Amino acid sequence: MSGKTPLKTLYGHIFFLAVALVIFTAFFIKGLTAAGLTGTHGTFTVKECSRESTSHRSTAQHDYECDGTFRSDDGKAVDGKASLSSLDTEYDPGVELATQGHDDSKILSILSGATYTIAGRGAAATNFSTGFAVLLLIIPVLLFSWLTRFGETTRTIPQQWAAWRATAGTRTRKIVLGAAAAALFGMFVIGPALGFALTAGS
Repeated sequence: MSGKTPLKTLYGHIFFLAVALVIFTAFFIKGLTAAGLTGTHGTFTVKECSRESTSHRSTAQHDYECDGTFRSDDGKAVDGKASLSSLDTEYDPGVELATQGHDDSKILSILSGATYTIAGRGAAATNFSTGFAVLLLIIPVLLFSWLTRFGETTRTIPQQWAAWRATAGTRTRKIVLGAAAAALFGMFVIGPALGFALTAGS
């Protein structure tokens, strides 16, 4: 690693780190909402669902957006123009889903991409685990780049692979793999455990 870090490289690493933390925080907040710790619990009755537009039309998995009516458990809040997005299932009209209202919170609505969030243990665990998945995709790569590439020009994929092989047995390899292992532990252990713990009484 060069003794002098180019500001452009440093700012790039800080930017991507900030992006990773913001996305992780967004999914963590969505997890808390799905667990019922924020917002108003109620029932979403599906009116119609449609496939969300995506650039990956060839994939077998699609996201859906559903419009319908939300009614809070206490009956005080009724919204006939409610919506749910990023759903992995196309629900039939009339299906009722446990849902968490955002209480007019713009932040929650922006983070969810809709006015409501699917509630329940599975939804909470999925959001927590997705947050850790984002860290898995970004943090190890940033660490490897920071530990081996400051002050150097952009490498090709073969050069990147050669640089990775050159870290065998070094502290750099241990740090990168440790970060990846921590994120995997978060995905498969901490995320589901949080989802279970926060909804245990519901």
